[in-house]
Amino acid sequence: MSIKIHAFPLSPRAFKALAVAEQVGADYEYVFCDLFKGAQHRPDFVAMNPNKKMPVLEDGDLKLWESNAIIQYLAEKAPSGGLLPADARQRADVMRWLFWESTTWDPAFVILLWENLVKGIVRGEGPDPSEVAKGLEKFNAAASILNAHLAGRSFVCGGRLTLADFSLGASLSAMEQAKVSLDAYPNIARWYAALEALPAWVRVRAMQAPPGDN
Repeated sequence: MSIKIHAFPLSPRAFKALAVAEQVGADYEYVFCDLFKGAQHRPDFVAMNPNKKMPVLEDGDLKLWESNAIIQYLAEKAPSGGLLPADARQRADVMRWLFWESTTWDPAFVILLWENLVKGIVRGEGPDPSEVAKGLEKFNAAASILNAHLAGRSFVCGGRLTLADFSLGASLSAMEQAKVSLDAYPNIARWYAALEALPAWVRVRAMQAPPGDN
């Protein structure tokens, strides 16, 4: 086994990488990266990712960071999984949503997850109402776009499960902690419920318990 995925499964970005690995049946080793204990700052980790962030994928001498790059690599290695279309137009559609996830969808969740959960853990501070308002404004703007797109669609791209679904859906794995509601976005709620039912999704949920606790 040459592939290792260093991840903290409570993070949506790590969830994304692990869920795709599970979905395509990758032969990989999960390496728990405990962010709360500073594992991302260890010299051996920084040597893999100078950004001091996870997830990181190792495959031989390849050290790959950025979650969307990782899931693309996993899908490329397992084309039979069908998560990344071979057709150029269909592939471009998937990549469009992966870029949108990075520039628009994820940043809203970063603010809300930090303010409503992580900040209290690492700093012992409560949320800043102005930052929460900013995060909610970004989330609602993005969610309105995604909700409209999903009207009459089972999946984000082309009527089939793709990397776009995993990339976008992973943020919602932490929506309770981020204090995000989908009440105003029924199409997103329906779509996400289908993702939650995937065996791969269920397996990664189980990985969210710290090693030794599950």
